[in-house]
Amino acid sequence: MTTEVILIVAGVVILFLVLLAIRLHVALSLTVAGLVGTALLRSLDAAVGTASNAPFSVAADYALTIIPLFILMGILAVNAGLADAAFNLASKLLTRLPGGTALASIAGSGLFAAVTGSSVATVATMARISTNAIVSAGHSIKLAAGVVSAGGTLGVLIPPSIVLVLYGVVTNESIGDLLIAGIIPGLITIAAYSIIAILVAHFEKNPDTTVLDATNDKAENALTSPKLDLLGVGYLAVIFLASIGTIYLGVATPTEAASFGAIVAFIIFFLRTKPPQWLAQLKETATEAVGLTAMTFLLMAGAGVFTYFLALSGASSTLVSNVVEADFPPYLVLVLCLLLLIPLGMFLDGISMVLIAAPLLHPILTGYGFEGVWLGILIVKVAEMALITPPVGMNAFVYSGAVPEAGLVTVFKGIVPFILADIAVVAILIVFPELVSFLPNLTG
Repeated sequence: MTTEVILIVAGVVILFLVLLAIRLHVALSLTVAGLVGTALLRSLDAAVGTASNAPFSVAADYALTIIPLFILMGILAVNAGLADAAFNLASKLLTRLPGGTALASIAGSGLFAAVTGSSVATVATMARISTNAIVSAGHSIKLAAGVVSAGGTLGVLIPPSIVLVLYGVVTNESIGDLLIAGIIPGLITIAAYSIIAILVAHFEKNPDTTVLDATNDKAENALTSPKLDLLGVGYLAVIFLASIGTIYLGVATPTEAASFGAIVAFIIFFLRTKPPQWLAQLKETATEAVGLTAMTFLLMAGAGVFTYFLALSGASSTLVSNVVEADFPPYLVLVLCLLLLIPLGMFLDGISMVLIAAPLLHPILTGYGFEGVWLGILIVKVAEMALITPPVGMNAFVYSGAVPEAGLVTVFKGIVPFILADIAVVAILIVFPELVSFLPNLTG
């Protein structure tokens, strides 16, 4: 790379950060920065051609049909009350344990994040509900802040995970293996968060037990006085078997499995919705599914334009070749690459981080001999961990906005124990990679 090209790349990266700082949408920031860079490297006509061709070439991938199918499946499940049914069952079983309301909140956040695929949306939805219930049970707002902020990250590993699907698409790794591989790490993360919640609830001294003003008494009572719906839990299990189970058994490809799950969710939605409400609920479901799908594909299009600029400049290939040829200790490179994701969490959500970082980090780390699916789980896990890492973890700011009584300092104090749990989980997955590969090796 010449000095001129290096200056252009540096300038484009700075432009991207400036656009983020003025609150332009991530996808548009990526697109504008990538097009400016392409125009500087080639010409304005080349930038116009990129703007018209790159988004289509990125989105026109048959494997990406999994994303709208999973999104539709999740929204149908939520609107059919299946997530509430599982949430209420977890609340009924866990609230009698030490820190039980916190454990129930972790379970609820995991369920919600798994069906929406968004950490930020999960935190925004669960913040007030869980905080009211946890504080009402005699625990601190600090514990509630940590539980909700960390709980929002659970959906990235627990299938069906849109982030894992996107990682598979941009790195050409097996999407089916990635979805199956996320199960055990997801369960380990839930266990780690639960242990931390129990310990914090047990040892905290003089918690602030002031009950916050409830904005949704009905939602709050879902934790304190849940109504059991075992049939809804059974339906949720059927959807999981139709989607993830068929991949595990080897009777369907990921795309086919996603369609099976969406069809089953559609049938269950009609079974659990009263006829007069069908049209209105279907309209709401379709609107939400189209919106989430459009947002995801818009991010992919922006990342595609930016990635094209990096490839055109030679920055990505130069970085990969230089790092691989340097012959550093493999695990040192792995740790450094994972640490690079933390600053990205100050500006980007998990989907954006994976779309930008995975195409760069995957060839570097596979060049050192690491297995691709295992890397995918680590990268996705650390990318979501970045969303709760100080000083600018996005989940912390979302929670602070939803529960202003907590204060940002208190929120970060509550998150710290859960960050330690995440670090422990990542370390376990690095030391014992078979925890990731075990289930994929058993699939049909």
